[in-house]
Amino acid sequence: MVVHFTNKLREKLDLGEVTMTPVAAGVHLRWYANLFRADRLQYILTTNAASLYSVVMFGRGITDSDLYIRHFLVALREQLEGANMQMIYKRCIAPYTGTITLAKTEDRSVLGSMNDMVKHSKHRLERGEVSPWELGEWINNTPFGALGYRYPRDVFAQLPPEKGTERRAD
Repeated sequence: MVVHFTNKLREKLDLGEVTMTPVAAGVHLRWYANLFRADRLQYILTTNAASLYSVVMFGRGITDSDLYIRHFLVALREQLEGANMQMIYKRCIAPYTGTITLAKTEDRSVLGSMNDMVKHSKHRLERGEVSPWELGEWINNTPFGALGYRYPRDVFAQLPPEKGTERRAD
């Protein structure tokens, strides 16, 4: 699994230098993470590069990469369970969480879509309309031009499984 961090989040987590070399990872395993503020609170948006499927969580209390990874994996699992996609987590993500590579951002298209998500998220959060979990659900049910105006939830559900994960779960 690879998580690409923006400069803001790298500074918050005091990561220093992370890898710039491209790292191979399957479509379910490449994520981008960004820190943003809304109404004086910190939030972390983590987005799948292939589908723009996103998870939003509070940034307060997350002080290092280990805490971030633990919170992110729990939030992702819970969100996928809520969307009835728990098997994707079990088959395509969980087996690869033992080794997580931290990297710099490299795909401007993903970052552009994330900036759009942040802009709309700030507006909704500042109006007190949603929780981070509800915001993630809203993002995943919003069509994006980068996806041909398809929904991140649908694109994520249709991503092909990684090699070796096609077998049936016990």
